[in-house]
Amino acid sequence: MNRRVALAVALLLSLTGVGVAQDASYWVDYWSRPPVNLFGPEQEEFNKNMQPILFPWNDHDEPSNPGVLDSDVQWLKDHPNARFYIDGYASSRGDLAYNLALSQRRADWVKQVLLSRGIPESRIANAAGWGELYPVCPELNDDCWAKNRLVRFLFAPN
Repeated sequence: MNRRVALAVALLLSLTGVGVAQDASYWVDYWSRPPVNLFGPEQEEFNKNMQPILFPWNDHDEPSNPGVLDSDVQWLKDHPNARFYIDGYASSRGDLAYNLALSQRRADWVKQVLLSRGIPESRIANAAGWGELYPVCPELNDDCWAKNRLVRFLFAPN
């Protein structure tokens, strides 16, 4: 089902002419700012402690920073009431449909790791892949592409 959704989104975006280049400056600016805290101290603590998981090019199951994943799991275990979203991303290398599917695999893999390490599924609001749609860095080079290959956690209020 997730693959169908990714392909439908890719098709819709390609038909409407919406692309990364048009919105890249907005998203680069958005991700460079501190996260907005709408839900109080719980969200603030979540944002301070949960770090993005980075991935090598074209990979979804061997993060570049596995220690960060371990730290995130421990923080979630220590804070059993925290609910969250898992958002996967990819660089702009490759086509949009492929990157949407790859980012979904990254989000799903992180979710499965969390479940296998004892984080209850009821705490995960959703795991979604966003492909290259919301970049951290807009340039077309290896350093920039590496910054866009990640999974991040977003706070979900109870």
